[in-house]
Amino acid sequence: MCEWTKSTAMCPEQVSHHPPMSACWAESPRWHYYGEVDAQNKFMGKSFEIRPTGVAHADLLLPEEWAPSYPKYKSNFVKEKVVEHYSWKKVTTNISGFILGSPTIDHYGDMVITNHRTKDQCILTFKPRGWRGRDAYEISGYVIDANGTVTYEIAGRWNSQLVARQVGTGVGHLHPDVSVHGPSSPTSTPEFILLWRNSEKPTAPFNLTPFAITLNDCPTTLRPYIAPTDCRLRPDQRAFELGKYERANDLKNQQEEFQRATRKAREEGRAPPHKPRWFTAETEPDTGERVWTPLRVAEDKLEYWAEREKIWAATKAGQEVDWKDVDQIFIEEEP
Repeated sequence: MCEWTKSTAMCPEQVSHHPPMSACWAESPRWHYYGEVDAQNKFMGKSFEIRPTGVAHADLLLPEEWAPSYPKYKSNFVKEKVVEHYSWKKVTTNISGFILGSPTIDHYGDMVITNHRTKDQCILTFKPRGWRGRDAYEISGYVIDANGTVTYEIAGRWNSQLVARQVGTGVGHLHPDVSVHGPSSPTSTPEFILLWRNSEKPTAPFNLTPFAITLNDCPTTLRPYIAPTDCRLRPDQRAFELGKYERANDLKNQQEEFQRATRKAREEGRAPPHKPRWFTAETEPDTGERVWTPLRVAEDKLEYWAEREKIWAATKAGQEVDWKDVDQIFIEEEP
């Protein structure tokens, strides 16, 4: 699924089916976000635990005069920028109560965000929910510099807000629910820094955010230009989104049979082995771990967007052109 939003290009791909693994890349003129979604799942009778193992990355593209010692950003489109690189791993997610139809989602564990240029680190502890619901959603943490000195305290809740305070500027424990107003408010407290605040979201099916809904949407004007592997074209998913649950279940069974047949053909040599189309696995130099890098063509453009522009131009000219080296992975059924 790939789409533009606010001058941002995004391109995810499921690079492996067994084990399930997805790679993604999002970019704008000021930052890049990339990484993989790779998790170890464990069913524990009454709950389901998801332990992510993939690494997430963010590059901030800063003016060169801000940090002249940083690596320069090599691009034909963006000039005089340097790269500040961050990486982190997600915490464990636990889903319980789904058997009774009232699921509860909890996140817990330590998240370590590393600035690979300054060597500063932010350590955030997601506290597990107690049996009475105590500490639900709570986060506490701190920032340390390259010398191991704590420079900031952090507290909040992952469903409401995240607040920081520089060490030495306040008194007492930093409460996760402290009231922090905007910087222009006369009642704002100077020592508190509002890092993030959750926005109110309209009621939507499956608790999707407005942004996620736009990504799932597939208007008829867009459909001719997206790859046949785009998940918005998967008929069982579309039937489920339309509320046709029995039809969705039938289509899901057909889709899985089609996938099993494809897998068997690959194992028997009747079909070529699977290979990711838009990404290649490399070793990230700062972390030393695997990173999925998007394939690029001339002028540093992502190959996915170059191919899509070719399809767009051909379609506009009334020509029928197939996506290059893209397999048909969905059954051809109407939702």
